[in-house]
Amino acid sequence: MISAKYKVVLLDIEGTTSAIDFVHTTMFDYARNNLEDFLVSSFETKETIEALEVFAQDEKQPSLAAFLVGASSKAEKIDRIVNLASQRMKEDSKATGLKALQGMVWRKGFNNGELKGHIYNDVPDAFNRWKISGITIAIYSSGSILAQKIYFANTIFGNLGTLISNHFDTTSGPKRISSSYENITNILNAKAGDILFLSDVTEELDAAKAAGMATGLLIRPGNKPAGNNDHIAYNDFNTL
Repeated sequence: MISAKYKVVLLDIEGTTSAIDFVHTTMFDYARNNLEDFLVSSFETKETIEALEVFAQDEKQPSLAAFLVGASSKAEKIDRIVNLASQRMKEDSKATGLKALQGMVWRKGFNNGELKGHIYNDVPDAFNRWKISGITIAIYSSGSILAQKIYFANTIFGNLGTLISNHFDTTSGPKRISSSYENITNILNAKAGDILFLSDVTEELDAAKAAGMATGLLIRPGNKPAGNNDHIAYNDFNTL
C-alpha cells in the first residue's frame, strides 16, 4: 500500500472522503435554513459572539458592533448577519467566522439526527487499515474543527471520529498557501516528507507539495476536472 511509506495521512473532506454535492447542497442548505433560528436562540452566548466577531472582521469591519451600526433591534441585527452569511455561503466563502457559524448550526443538525455525514464506501476500511498500521490520520478542511469533529462522529457508517488524531482548519492558514502546510507539519511534529496529503483541489496539492509533503489527487464522482497537474491520481482509497 502507498500509505505504508508515510507516517501521516492528511485529508481534505469534500471531494476526498465525502461527496461535494452532499456538502454543497444538504449541509449548506441546512445551515442557510437554520441560521436565523440558531441566532435567535444563541445570540448572546459567548461562543456565538466570538464567532460573530470573527465574521465581522472577515468582512473588513473592526468589530461586530461596527458591522451592526444602524441595526437597533435584535431582529434587525440577526437579519443583517443572516442575509450576508447566506450570500457568502452561496459564494462558497472559506472565511473562518462563517465556517464557525456553520459548524455551530450543523452541530444541532447532527446531534438531533437530521444530518448524517456522507462518507465514500472505501473510507472506513482505509481509516481502519491506516490506524492498525500505526499511521496518524488527520483532517485539514476549510470547515471549522468543530464541524469536522461532529461530521465524522455522525456519519452514515457511524462514528469514525475515534480514528482521527488531528484536525486543522483555516486557523492554520488558507489551504492554497504553502505556509499553512508548514504550520501543520510543525504542529504534527513530523517531517513534511512523511506526510501524504490527499485532496481533489490541485491548488491545495500544489501548496502542500511546495511545503515538502507527498500528494495525491482524488478523482471522485462529481469532482471538477483537474486539468494538467503533477499529482498522482486516485479514484478511491483502496490502493492507499
